[in-house]
Amino acid sequence: MTTLNCFFHLMMIFKLYSSLLLILFSYIQVKSLALESRFETVETAPDQCKRHFIDPEDRAKSTLEVFHRNGPCSPTAGTNPMKMPSAQDILHRDRLRVESLQARLKLNSTTNKYDSRFQDTKEVAYLPVLASTSNYAISIGLGTPRQMQTLEFDTGSDLTWTRGFHYYASTTFVSISCVSKLCTWYLPSHTCEMFGNRENMCYYDVTYKDASYTKGVFSMDTLHITQTGDVFPDFHFGCGTEIEGDFGDGILGLGRNLASFVTQTQKIYKRVFSYCLPSSPSSTGFLKLGPTVYPDNMKFTPLIDNSDYPSFYFIDIISIKVGDVELLIDKFDLMYRGTIIDSGTVITRLPMRVYRAMRNVFRKQMRDIGYQIIAFIPSNWFDTCYIDSEHLSNDVPNITFTFKGGVIVDMDYSQGRIQGGAGGAAAPPSPEIHTFYLCIHYHRGRRKNGRSGERVKWWRRRRVKVCTIKV
Repeated sequence: MTTLNCFFHLMMIFKLYSSLLLILFSYIQVKSLALESRFETVETAPDQCKRHFIDPEDRAKSTLEVFHRNGPCSPTAGTNPMKMPSAQDILHRDRLRVESLQARLKLNSTTNKYDSRFQDTKEVAYLPVLASTSNYAISIGLGTPRQMQTLEFDTGSDLTWTRGFHYYASTTFVSISCVSKLCTWYLPSHTCEMFGNRENMCYYDVTYKDASYTKGVFSMDTLHITQTGDVFPDFHFGCGTEIEGDFGDGILGLGRNLASFVTQTQKIYKRVFSYCLPSSPSSTGFLKLGPTVYPDNMKFTPLIDNSDYPSFYFIDIISIKVGDVELLIDKFDLMYRGTIIDSGTVITRLPMRVYRAMRNVFRKQMRDIGYQIIAFIPSNWFDTCYIDSEHLSNDVPNITFTFKGGVIVDMDYSQGRIQGGAGGAAAPPSPEIHTFYLCIHYHRGRRKNGRSGERVKWWRRRRVKVCTIKV
């Protein structure tokens, strides 16, 4: 199965009923009239936050500001500044995340047995993207009186959990007991055998591939969407008591199961959400909750229903072109396994046979116009690198993905650039090194027919290509 990273600023709308995950995309130059009257960039100093104006009408319809957790737009930027991770750090964490996804996909959710089709994890091709396409967060309130939390949103997670919540200061906080059906319903993998657990509380325990983890009490309290005034009195979440790793305040789970934010808020938001990622760590985007009116020029691609992997979201890639050349690849390699969309994955991954076909055509086209692959490779992630030049942006062939329903997504030169120079962990000190490929990975998942009504929409606006997914 492919994991797709479309590399543009993304807006996706999910009405979560079938399987789908979201991915972060980076820069692309496009034009459109859609939404330009609603979202404007407020120019400020380069080292300050550049906020997108959100129309009051949209704010009233549950539109939240999205910001980079380490950037100047974060609520903690002035009081608790955090160092931006290097490209190498992000690439390393991205690989660990994909390995974690692989581990989850190996366990067939229907049979609870490991699927032998997932044993080969070596056939993976890696390619670069911008280092700033992760760690996007929103602010929500928890408790009475409310305590503000900065949570990274993640479609690959179901449970919302927080590390900075002072439960003893909330008059509406309730811990869930292990004898409660809520413990079993929301947390199939819970534990009650914690040291000193005299009150028999329900505990969650999540461990990640990089050895980071979060443990704590499965709890219930009032959730406040402060920008809109929406209140959810009995919101279930994890109150972290033991946490190791760089998580910020915690995770907002946008997955599909009972514990997810999307499921718990469905009475108001109807299991629909969308978001547009910031163009840089110093700017903002938005997360919109609930149904909305879509422009007429939006296109749809259907979601794939896969009951074996109900926490994931799948779509179909129909074809891939490099420049004007369509790859001669077996459609089975693309469509049978489906494509995961994941908000927490930075790099696009393809089956090795598909990647090699794309890489070989790309190399030939670059060679035909006089460019040679550089001998020094920035890291073992990349096998096709070129030194940038003033003419390169005009010469590099676009890579074009076509999805079911006629949806076409172009990925241009800017999507594969990595900046070298002092402090650039992913490149030598000089000259500046820029690479061009998507980095892709898959698992061999069983595909089922797409459900009617489940679809992905695409439209364009200035400097942002907007993707909307709706079931």
